[in-house]
Amino acid sequence: MGYIPTPIANCVTKVSKWNPRQEADAKAFPYVDLSSVNKETKSISLEDVPIVAPAEAPSRARQLIAAGDVLVSTVRPNLNGVALVCDQFDGATASTGYCVLRPNPNKLDSKYLFYWVQMPNFVELMMKQATGASYPAVSDRVVKGSEIPLPPLTEQQRIAVILDKADALRRKRQRAIDLADQFLRSVFLEMFGDPVTNPKEWEERTLSDIALVRSGVTKGRKLEGKKTVSVPYMRVANVQDGHIKLDDVQEIEVLETDVERYALNPGDLLLTEGGDPDKLGRGAVWHGEVMPCIHQNHIFCVRADAETVHPEFLSAQIGSQRGKRYFLKVGKQTTGIATINKTVLSAYPAIVPPMDQQLKYVALVEKVRSSLSRVSASDTEIKSLFHSMSQQAFSGKL
Repeated sequence: MGYIPTPIANCVTKVSKWNPRQEADAKAFPYVDLSSVNKETKSISLEDVPIVAPAEAPSRARQLIAAGDVLVSTVRPNLNGVALVCDQFDGATASTGYCVLRPNPNKLDSKYLFYWVQMPNFVELMMKQATGASYPAVSDRVVKGSEIPLPPLTEQQRIAVILDKADALRRKRQRAIDLADQFLRSVFLEMFGDPVTNPKEWEERTLSDIALVRSGVTKGRKLEGKKTVSVPYMRVANVQDGHIKLDDVQEIEVLETDVERYALNPGDLLLTEGGDPDKLGRGAVWHGEVMPCIHQNHIFCVRADAETVHPEFLSAQIGSQRGKRYFLKVGKQTTGIATINKTVLSAYPAIVPPMDQQLKYVALVEKVRSSLSRVSASDTEIKSLFHSMSQQAFSGKL
């Protein structure tokens, strides 16, 4: 059966706003910012929701959210940052970087809406309508003006239950990956100490002294009349925290000389230029998964001196609190998004333990990742199955 496409605005109710700084009797409150939502699990992370004093409230802390609300990030790099507000965050305040959708319980089921705003066609529509120079965004009006397939409420609830069960499998696989990451962070601390304070007094060297730091090719350059080739390239969406995402590798037209100039080699560390403030310097080691391959200018390539620092060790420390705090300090922030440039990245103060210590850590990393390879492959299959089921559900074929 076909479901009637209906504007989301027709199915949601108004969300209250406030200005904490102007409320005389305001108390400290939990603040859900763009960085508070885990983009893999699609949930609000308790550890990433600070308690904010009214006098220190960010200008974007305005929207009063309730359990059952669906948060949709409106800033383009985070358009897949969606979450369903649980009871724990009922009454919290959310950033205006979210479009807060509060379903009318007589028309729209919260879980049904939650799964809809994760659909690739919804995200792609928002991407196409995003406007702005540096970090494009969509307005609440655009989000609410988009249409959702709307079956009867009982059918929505039935579909939500089915997708809940399918999503539970996906979450279990992700949990295994998260536990492995936590284990490796613990091992790092045990072997090298707190990277922030460097209690073991490892040698410290500027990144530019131990690695070549390079920006990438600029997309959209005018190349008329020049001989070009099409080549795969890494963009921000491909470089995740700790891994390279290869499910959507795109190609770009560049000069023949650009292929050699921006070519990626196995062992290169790829780092993003911008994103959520707490995820600045997000990155992973390139293992030559696609050859040849280059990178765009919003991705930095760090090619370490192999005799001084191992790229896996360098990636781990840059992804630690040492890297996060450094980039938060030197990064440029605007509208909830932060950026770094080649100069500040090159000045990063890296700790450099003896190579034999680094190699012991790297060997353990490789063992853990090898054991996770089967889980990751299964996770890919489950995600594919989930998306297929979602497509069928919202087209009335489930």
